[in-house]
Amino acid sequence: MGASTRNGPETARFISAKGALFLAAAVAAFTIASEGSAEQGPDEVHVQGGWAYTATVKGAAVEHVAATRAAEDAVWFMLACSADGQLSVSFNHSEHFPFPLKPVSVVKLQSNNVPTALIEAKSVENNQVFIAPLLMRHIMPLLMQDNELVVSIPDWDGALHDYTFSMQPNDLALGPIRSRCFDF
Repeated sequence: MGASTRNGPETARFISAKGALFLAAAVAAFTIASEGSAEQGPDEVHVQGGWAYTATVKGAAVEHVAATRAAEDAVWFMLACSADGQLSVSFNHSEHFPFPLKPVSVVKLQSNNVPTALIEAKSVENNQVFIAPLLMRHIMPLLMQDNELVVSIPDWDGALHDYTFSMQPNDLALGPIRSRCFDF
């Protein structure tokens, strides 16, 4: 998948990769597109750089979800912000991580603005790692300014497995999540 240099949103039309992404009890399916149009509508997946994002309307409430794929594997960094400002942060493998995960572990995040952050994480089956949202509310505004984020996920024996996520551009993809979940 080549990264798009366009700053505007694109509506997903051509599928170049698939990832099953899970949030709490809801499942959201996303695709990354290689081309698309600038038209936007609710419940459509849009693309900005490496980010796929959407807004889901449930009654009068709007939930925002964005995901970007790791350079190394079919692992997705996913952010979601509910209508009431609750944040969900996870790393999801589209099939399963190629190593066993502990039910509770410490994930390491690194970027230029966040040299090292150790954050508690919980795994679900062997394809989802959920990060403690309270700490992420304070770290994400810094991470969103960086070009990339490196996440180290430990296996059952403690060995770290690194995943690199492109963070830019993200003004359109993460704008609604930033305003609802990070602006205090």
